Amino acid sequence: MLKRSVAVLATATLAAMALPGIAAAERGVQVRWAQCPDDTVLQCAAIVVPLDHARPKGPTITLRATKLPASDQSRKIGTLFINNGGPGGSAADFTLTAAALLGTKVTARYDVVGVDPRGIAGSRNCVTAGCGSEPITCAPTPGGPTEVAKPVEPFPASPEELRGHLAYADYLRALCATGANPIIGHMSTADTVRDLELVRRAVGDSAFSFYGLSYGSIVGATYAALYPNRIRNMIVDSVVDPVQWSTGKGADSRYLVTARINSADGAWEALTSALAECDRVGPSRCAASGSALHKWTTVVERAKQGPLTTAEGPLTYQTLVSLAHSALTAADFYPLLTNLIEELYQGITARKAVAAPSLAALRSKAAPVSPFFEGVACGETDNPTDRDAATRSAAWTNRTAPDFGPLWSWLGAICGNWPAHSPGAFQGPWRVRTSAPLLIVSNTHDPSTPISGARALHRLMPNSALLPVSNYGHGAIGISCVGKTYERYLLNGVLPTTGCKADKPLFP
Repeated sequence: MLKRSVAVLATATLAAMALPGIAAAERGVQVRWAQCPDDTVLQCAAIVVPLDHARPKGPTITLRATKLPASDQSRKIGTLFINNGGPGGSAADFTLTAAALLGTKVTARYDVVGVDPRGIAGSRNCVTAGCGSEPITCAPTPGGPTEVAKPVEPFPASPEELRGHLAYADYLRALCATGANPIIGHMSTADTVRDLELVRRAVGDSAFSFYGLSYGSIVGATYAALYPNRIRNMIVDSVVDPVQWSTGKGADSRYLVTARINSADGAWEALTSALAECDRVGPSRCAASGSALHKWTTVVERAKQGPLTTAEGPLTYQTLVSLAHSALTAADFYPLLTNLIEELYQGITARKAVAAPSLAALRSKAAPVSPFFEGVACGETDNPTDRDAATRSAAWTNRTAPDFGPLWSWLGAICGNWPAHSPGAFQGPWRVRTSAPLLIVSNTHDPSTPISGARALHRLMPNSALLPVSNYGHGAIGISCVGKTYERYLLNGVLPTTGCKADKPLFP
């Protein structure tokens, strides 16, 4: 892993060469929009950029991009670039969704453009073979490591499972050390930001406009730190603390990136505050009302003893925690989660199998973790390299975020001793004054990116504005008050002076 002094030196070296490299590369970057093959509304492009921005005349990669043209071209302000996070999300696939959420007033005045981050490949709206940038792959090679099965559970809960998780982490690191394609060494957020800067220039925009969600906030913060004088406007929604992400603060650097960004604490806060609200509104609006937190802890402790018997099949402790976290990411899922807690609790106290109809509904809504996560997160963040890092991180986070701590900590277990680190990665300094103020947005009960991340970025960007939103779930976009705030900011540069509230109660 990069030591801090080496990282600072690398950053300084890149900063010295970034402008000449980009200026040279820009002459060869072109954006030719054409009708998308799978969509009648969007336009598509395949954009060729350098694999290594320090070698603008070296090997290239192709980025997939989609555009929804502004409906009022005569009054167009410019291009609004969007990123939906991950790491590993497809910005090109997010364009229409983002446009719908941003609203017609915004999309009348902006071309909305999604450029896939490097190392991400889509499956539709392809105008080139391979559908854009070759995705990160780690393939077996002769004499390479012997295959190890990926663990079924998201984190270990027994000595046998611990050995399995550590063995798989060792296997994947070894596989990527011997069988990865070249993109593995050039997937950092800063590399993607330099791509966006080339595209901004190529489409003729004099300044950069951006909306980033979740990890997209790291994309935004990195652009702001690298190009502080080129910002027209920027919204970051559901914010990751960039210092905790990149290096950690002080003693927190002893823990994995997925432990120190406080996501587990966000999940625990969202759950416990929602269960308190459940008790407050009563059983007519929330099935688990009446010592709801006690019911949750009872169910969890029973699941730790062995899988719960349900009509949907065995439900393990780890899967229960993972499903609960998935439910916490969207306010509409909270009634389903509290229904499940009540169903499981009643089954445990009656000592019988549980029908648990809410379990099937929640399982259908759970999404897998992006397979591209490690290529970005492990390749640009500092992580401890000892074999006990994940276990230590899980124990540390579990003190303040029971059960969710291990879930988040083990997500980054592979990052220790990751075999590739981008020479173009950026790890600070993050404190800058930008040419236009950033709008920093966070739900007050976000289970993945707690509002502490937004407050941290707000302190680092002294002329930014912070919009707290009294709401649950991950991502504030889509709330009517938030939408109106975005419109005023993007169209007229008006910053909010008060926060926003959800459109409806958590338990209607």
